[in-house]
Amino acid sequence: MPMSRPDRPLRVAVVGCTPLAAKVIDLIDELAELVGVVGLHPLLGVDKSNYDGLFAFARRNPGDLLHTTDINAAETITWLAARQPDVLIQCGWSQIFGPDVLAVPRLLCVGVHPSPLPTGRGAAVINWRLLEGGGPWGNTLFVMQRGVDTGPILDFEPFELEPRDDARTAYLKVDRSALKMLRRTIPRLARGDLSTRPQTGPASRYPRRSPEDGRMEWDWPVEQVLRTVRALTHPFPGAFFETRLGRLIVWQASGHHVEPMNQARGSIAEIRSGRGISVAVGDGAAWLELVTPPGDVECWADEWAGEAGLAVGDELVIPSHSAAIR
Repeated sequence: MPMSRPDRPLRVAVVGCTPLAAKVIDLIDELAELVGVVGLHPLLGVDKSNYDGLFAFARRNPGDLLHTTDINAAETITWLAARQPDVLIQCGWSQIFGPDVLAVPRLLCVGVHPSPLPTGRGAAVINWRLLEGGGPWGNTLFVMQRGVDTGPILDFEPFELEPRDDARTAYLKVDRSALKMLRRTIPRLARGDLSTRPQTGPASRYPRRSPEDGRMEWDWPVEQVLRTVRALTHPFPGAFFETRLGRLIVWQASGHHVEPMNQARGSIAEIRSGRGISVAVGDGAAWLELVTPPGDVECWADEWAGEAGLAVGDELVIPSHSAAIR
């Protein structure tokens, strides 16, 4: 229901701990009155992918950033309430907002969720969608309520997850679409227009992921290997194979089908300088291009192969597993 326009600028607080949060802070500083920012304490951020501690903002605005380990802690809520925000924007925060946090802003809490709600509620949404193959997708601006990702929709911005996208480029699309929606929505909220529409259609939910979920198997099809690498590359922990030399993390890969494959799955089909190493998998071969070898740092796969003395025909499979995947 539209309300009368306030006699002062819209007061906005931001809660976030990702690169998107830093971009939203700059945008709100342009469109409204930014009254405070809550970020995730570095003690927790060290274990979070895609983390931004918002230290650049803290250097510019000392005293306006609170690092917290718990958004629902009494001291966090007290700090936020003292800022008297009209709107609180959550962007990139994994802790569920309790009722006391939701009650802090005068008007509403706004959440950014990288899916076309109610499809894709939950966690690790972009990673899961890339694992599924991408396609038409989008970003939703919604009103946060007691249920997780269930509130009415303020705005939606579509985008496409293309075959060339990986986790990094996909999140750039998330960030750009979020800023487009906020540019439309913040002036509307400042005018007192709080209109929304309900979430409609079938709902789906993605579960949380852990680094161990990045394990790949040598008998997977080429496309499944490539999707997994793209979905879990930087800034995430990476997809990996367990090899006889140890864990091999793969950051960049491409595929080609070879019929028939003469090599056993998990064996090296080709080593090409400037290209990488080709390994036999379920239905062909995958070029492993950028890797972190066991006990090493990130490098080109062909560079590692040369230094490790690997040759065409060598099996990377752990010996006890090789018979099971031939």
